Amino acid sequence: MGTIMTGSDAGTQRGVAITGLQWLMAVIAVVLLVAAYWYFSAGGGSIGGPAAPATSKEAVPEAAREVISEQQQAEQPDYAAALEQARSLRAEGKLADAQLLYFFAARGGYTPAAFELAELYDPLHFDAATSLMDKPDPFQAFKWYSQALKDGNTEAQPRLDALHEWAQQAAEAGDLDAEQLLLQWQ
Repeated sequence: MGTIMTGSDAGTQRGVAITGLQWLMAVIAVVLLVAAYWYFSAGGGSIGGPAAPATSKEAVPEAAREVISEQQQAEQPDYAAALEQARSLRAEGKLADAQLLYFFAARGGYTPAAFELAELYDPLHFDAATSLMDKPDPFQAFKWYSQALKDGNTEAQPRLDALHEWAQQAAEAGDLDAEQLLLQWQ
């Protein structure tokens, strides 16, 4: 490999000689710097702005289990507090914990929790980014909206009506699950 002469008077052999190996090392360094910049600016690292909160769809709901254990030891469980904790955990991206607390409060008969649990399953309000499930479950939405309505939540009726309309349209498009869901209204 030859050398490249640099300097003010390369013709007189004065200056700095750069070997081929040094050129190769310089190119590799530049490539690594560009790759590092891309990695961090794309959100892979902490440089380049705050990353979205990580969700824990597969995580074991330890925080929820602690809250439920405490609530069950109380003389009268505080389902409103459990619902607030579920909302907070959901906002933090701790979806397994949030889902378990929504279910705990709804199963305990707390109407606002039943309504919000239904909303998590509702195909018309489903958000995969903030849901433990990969897809909506209209049967569960129907179940929990119906429970909320039975317990006096008047907002549940328009949601059930909208879910019914969704099921009719989906059934007409060939969705067999939607056809089965329509049987709930008969």
